[in-house]
Amino acid sequence: MKYRSITISKLETSAKEETFLLCCNRKYYRANKLTVELLHSLQKYENEKEGISAFVEQTKGLYTYRYIEEVVKRVINPLLEGTNVKANKSFLYERKFLSADSIDKFSCLFSFLFEKKYIYLILASVLIADVCFFFQANNLMYFDNTINLYHFIGIFLFVFSSSFFHELGHASACKYFGLRHGDIGFGLYLNIPVLYTDVTEIWKLKRKQRIVVNLAGIYFQSFFLLGLIIGFFISSSDILRYLILIMNFGFLMTLNPFFKFDGYWIMSDLLGIPNLRDRSKELLVYIYNCIRKKSKTKSPYLLEMRKKEKWGFFIYSLLVNLFMGFYLFYVIPRFLFRFIQGFPTQIEKLNIYLSSGLTPPFALVHNLGVQLIFLILIIYFLSRSVLLIKRNVRH
Repeated sequence: MKYRSITISKLETSAKEETFLLCCNRKYYRANKLTVELLHSLQKYENEKEGISAFVEQTKGLYTYRYIEEVVKRVINPLLEGTNVKANKSFLYERKFLSADSIDKFSCLFSFLFEKKYIYLILASVLIADVCFFFQANNLMYFDNTINLYHFIGIFLFVFSSSFFHELGHASACKYFGLRHGDIGFGLYLNIPVLYTDVTEIWKLKRKQRIVVNLAGIYFQSFFLLGLIIGFFISSSDILRYLILIMNFGFLMTLNPFFKFDGYWIMSDLLGIPNLRDRSKELLVYIYNCIRKKSKTKSPYLLEMRKKEKWGFFIYSLLVNLFMGFYLFYVIPRFLFRFIQGFPTQIEKLNIYLSSGLTPPFALVHNLGVQLIFLILIIYFLSRSVLLIKRNVRH
């Protein structure tokens, strides 16, 4: 029977009602208890009509045969065909970099690092070393101007290796919990080039275990950070100091719960809310409709949650929308003002260095690069915001 190809497992969320996870053709779907009971009935019988009849009898006539037949046609059958779900793309562009099979032996090899004794030892060592670095290192932002192309290549290779090891951490955590991981790929998120790992199967895990998988990338990168700090204390190298600052800033960026990096998924698991961003927007639209006294077609997910997580979600929704407002109405205008004021002068300085055959100072190149990336992010953010506002106005 075709319905037996759909596997069912419990999905741990903060919803009051029991939620389940359906898997078919390596795609995952959330379902309520009633849908799962119907699916169990369809899987039990060889004939679809018998399964529907048994379910109607089981519900003691609460639903008619024709109604359930329509539900099967519109809800369950599309799962088998893979036609009922819109792809929720996180990346502007994505491409597979390494197949799951090619990294499988490495993820198996490193999975032992998720035993508690190793986690506590490594994280304690990194934390102590990092605190010592910030207390003892002088002139954190100072950088010697003598930098050449080889330094740039070395920094790029280090950042790439560290990012790859980050993704290997996610894959290894999946192996530790007995799950399959997917491919490692390359993507563009908000015009930022990133590596990613397909860890969709972690929805089968408990919330605490999902948090471990989502923290695994930073955990693996902490090995690199520890090596850098030890190297810096030995050599006092400006480049090593710069790389340590990059990694610490990267950790903060990764743990930011407002962008779809690891911090977002950790917050999603802490609150027990799949599709956290959509749910926070949904709440904002609901409140807006209440203020405008417009008709409310759908209750927000907040009303379906248990009390303990409800306040956490409300605070998160408030903070994320305030953050976006602060970003839109303060950070962006301030940046644009300073960009218009100072960018032409910096470009002129760069031209003077290049035309004189001199290597430009690292600080100048770094500032120009950061400003250009930030400008691209602003353009993307504004275009997305305009599209979102237009969509909400239409509705």
